[in-house]
Amino acid sequence: MHKPLEDLKHDHRLIERVLAVLGEAGGRLERGEEVSPDLLDQALTFVRGFADGCHHAKEERGLFPALAQKGPMLEAGPIRVMLMEHELGRSLIADLAGATEQMREGKAEGRLAARSAIEGYAGLLRDHIAKEEDVLFLMAQNLLGADDVEGLAEQFERVEREAGADAHQRFEALVREMEQALGLCALP
Repeated sequence: MHKPLEDLKHDHRLIERVLAVLGEAGGRLERGEEVSPDLLDQALTFVRGFADGCHHAKEERGLFPALAQKGPMLEAGPIRVMLMEHELGRSLIADLAGATEQMREGKAEGRLAARSAIEGYAGLLRDHIAKEEDVLFLMAQNLLGADDVEGLAEQFERVEREAGADAHQRFEALVREMEQALGLCALP
């Protein structure tokens, strides 16, 4: 497999850990248990900084344009779907941010809104990751040549530099902190 695609899959594993954190938080909200708005803020920081700011940036500035050059059908079909899902995810995260603020203000409706946003976002992202790994990445593996892969790797490096030299380590530490706060088993 091409190294840039391996990098995206590695990102997915970290994102899935945050989806597990959000799933646990959503379950606690549903059961009427306490969930700290600070924990949800940490999840928002991760999603905005890593899932969207780093991972989706690699796709939107690197992978999707590289695939779009291989044919208009790709741009009109799978790439368009992925971009629409990125936008829907951003909208759900904005909803979660608003709900988190309501929770912080002690408003009961914030808990329900948070649970709804979490369920929507987690479901969307799980399906999105499956589509990328089962369809889009296989297309990329078959369509992208060595020059394309080299260009993709360079674009990914630019995104990583913009995120900061230690971005992956910082976000992995944040994920471990959230997992520990909820008593979830931290993955290596």
